[in-house]
Amino acid sequence: MDSEARILEYLIQKSGLFGRQILRMARKLHFWQVNLQEAGRHRRYRRHLARAVVGLISLVFTYYVGGSLTRSDQKTLARLRGMPVGQAYRLTLLNALCCGLPCAAGYFLVGEGFRLVSGLHSYVELPSLLARNFSLALGVASLLVDLFRAWDAAFNRRCWAPLGIFPLVLNLPTYLKTRINALKPGALVRQSPPGDSGLGRASVRLVDAAKPK
Repeated sequence: MDSEARILEYLIQKSGLFGRQILRMARKLHFWQVNLQEAGRHRRYRRHLARAVVGLISLVFTYYVGGSLTRSDQKTLARLRGMPVGQAYRLTLLNALCCGLPCAAGYFLVGEGFRLVSGLHSYVELPSLLARNFSLALGVASLLVDLFRAWDAAFNRRCWAPLGIFPLVLNLPTYLKTRINALKPGALVRQSPPGDSGLGRASVRLVDAAKPK
């Protein structure tokens, strides 16, 4: 295993339970894409179809699931996908525009549905109105967060995790693991330069681990 592969594996291990599996799946999808592109012309039509299917799955997985991860995991995923250095913000940008804004619209539609349900009977009026207000509040919060994510990613090239139940479930183990590791005695306190995805810290640790004791 070369140094780049070891650094990436270290960064994957730093992530939480779900983040690790997502990053490993992204690596497999990229590996399949590369293999299909480099394959010969035998059964070329089947290979074209397989390449299109894998490419579509990889696109959705990268920008929908990958764009929902933490900032550090998004940078690691961009590295795994072979994206140019400093281009990880595209995960946040496309996730916010293509996934986040439609999701916010969905909250508003659900709220409107609860408003219609509230008029069916007096027994369901209060619960439906409460659910409507909650859904509308989520829609407003999601819309504001995704507008900020898209603006900041476009102009400042920074990655952000979205607001929502799905991103929270995905990232909670990573947040907890990062916090626990930060509280451990003897935790590494060296800082990486701006824009670094943790590769500098990973390189330092790998070099230190290789030194004779």
